[in-house]
Amino acid sequence: MILIVGLGNPGEKFLFTRHNIGFEIIDSFHLHFKFHAYKSKFDGLYSKKSLFGKEIIIFKPQTFMNLSGNPVKKLRNYFKIENTLDIILIHDDIDMEFLKLRVKVNGGHGGHNGVRDAIKFNGKNFYRVKLGISNKQLKEKKVKPENFVLNKFDKSEREVIEEFKKLANKYFEYLILKEFSLFKTRISAG
Repeated sequence: MILIVGLGNPGEKFLFTRHNIGFEIIDSFHLHFKFHAYKSKFDGLYSKKSLFGKEIIIFKPQTFMNLSGNPVKKLRNYFKIENTLDIILIHDDIDMEFLKLRVKVNGGHGGHNGVRDAIKFNGKNFYRVKLGISNKQLKEKKVKPENFVLNKFDKSEREVIEEFKKLANKYFEYLILKEFSLFKTRISAG
């Protein structure tokens, strides 16, 4: 069983903000692969489906970004996902260029409070799919980082995100098979 967690903040005011790119990717998988309707449990929204010979759970914790770890642990315990290497956490990274993709296993939180909380409750040994959200506005310090992550993407960025989501859906099988270099390469190639 593979658990794919998207980090974000619940509520309409946070829809399509930079910090919620993890939720957006999960919703894209949900729609594209016709997962069942989300169920509300474990302080989050989850759906389960069998694809590519694997049982897959997609999950969006609803406790706000900085408190995401315990909901992941609750869901993991319920479904008896003992191997934390079967967890793939998708989240924003303010230190990376817009939509640059990096996959990491183990290690620290890199200053990301949602990842910090996931580590606190689940240990360090899980996969992180990091998506860059930085842009010129942030680099030129025109907005504080804590405000920047809660800003919505601009129109040109939205167009790139929509294309990215199509590619992520197209190469989803590589993600769940943990063939991350292929997932990354294929998305980068378009």
